[in-house]
Amino acid sequence: MTPRTWDIVGKRRWGYAFSLLLIIPGVIALIVNSAAGRGALDWGVDFTGGNFFQLQMERSFTTGQVRAVTDRFATGQSVIQKAEQELLIRTRPLTPAAKSGLLAALRQQFGEVTVLREDEVGPKIGRELRNVAIIGVLIGLALQVLYVSYRFKSVRYAMAADIALLHDLLVVVGIFAITRKEVNTAFVAVLLTVVGYSINDTIVVFDRIRENLAMRGREAFDRLVNRSLLEAMVRSINTVLTTIMAIGAIYVFGGTTVRDFAFGLMAGITVGAYSSVFNASAVLVDWHQWAERRGRRSRPQAPAESAVAPETTAPPATNNTPRRRRPRRR
Repeated sequence: MTPRTWDIVGKRRWGYAFSLLLIIPGVIALIVNSAAGRGALDWGVDFTGGNFFQLQMERSFTTGQVRAVTDRFATGQSVIQKAEQELLIRTRPLTPAAKSGLLAALRQQFGEVTVLREDEVGPKIGRELRNVAIIGVLIGLALQVLYVSYRFKSVRYAMAADIALLHDLLVVVGIFAITRKEVNTAFVAVLLTVVGYSINDTIVVFDRIRENLAMRGREAFDRLVNRSLLEAMVRSINTVLTTIMAIGAIYVFGGTTVRDFAFGLMAGITVGAYSSVFNASAVLVDWHQWAERRGRRSRPQAPAESAVAPETTAPPATNNTPRRRRPRRR
C-alpha cells in the first residue's frame, strides 16, 4: 500500500476514539487526586509558597547529597540547583525550626555555609501566580483564534485549530496528574510552548489545504483534505523526530532540575503533531460537511412540476368546405 492510498480523513472516527483514550485517564486522575485531598496537581513552590535559599558552600557537593539532607526537613519535591560553589534551594513552606535544622544539617555535612539570600513566598502570592498562569494560557488560546481567523478568513479554521490545542493541553495536564510530577513555572512554559508548536504544525497543514482549494476542480472536500495531509505528513514527522531527539538529550543529560520540563515538552510536542493530523483536519472536514448539510436543508425547494401535460398548440384547422368557383368572364 502506498502512502497516497492512506485514508486518514475517512477513518477520522478512530482518531477521535484514540484522543478520548488519551484524555480520559488524565481526567480520572485529576478527579481522584482531588477527592483524595492531595490536590488535582502536585503544585510546586512557585504556586503554593515556600522558602528560597541561596547559599555559598565551603566544600564540594552534589545535588543528590543536598537533596538527601533537604528531604529530611522539607515535604514534597524540592528544587535544587548548583552553580559552582553556590547552591540554590526551593522548598515547601518551612517552620522556623525546620529552617534552622536544614541549615545546621548542611553545615554539619558540608562545612561552612554562608547564606547569601533568603526569601519566603507566602501561599497567597502562590495562588495569585497560579491564577495569572491560567489566565495567560486562556489569553493565548483566544489570540490564536483571532490570528487564525484573520489568516484564513474563516473562523472555521480557527476553531478547529483551538479544539486541537485544547486536546493537547488536556493530555499534558493529565500526564502530569497521573505521574504526579511537580507543577511549577516551568510547567506554564511547557504549556505555552506546546500551544505555539502545535498551532505551527496545524497552520502548515491548513496552508496546504488552502493552496489545494485554490486549484480545486470537482474533488470532494474530504478527499482534498486527505491529499493535503499526505503531502504535509513527511515534513511533520521529520520536524517532530528532530525536535524530540534534541529534547531527549536534555532529558537524559540535563539533570533533575530540567528533567520534568523536558518530559512535558516531549509529551506535548508528540501529542501536538498527532492532533494536527488526526484532530484539527478531521474537525475541519466534519464542520464543512455539517455546513453543507445545513445549507441544503435551508435552501428552498423548487416547485414540483404539474402532473398535467402541457397543452400543445393545435395546428390551424383545415377548412374542408369546398370553395365556390368564380364564373369565367366571357
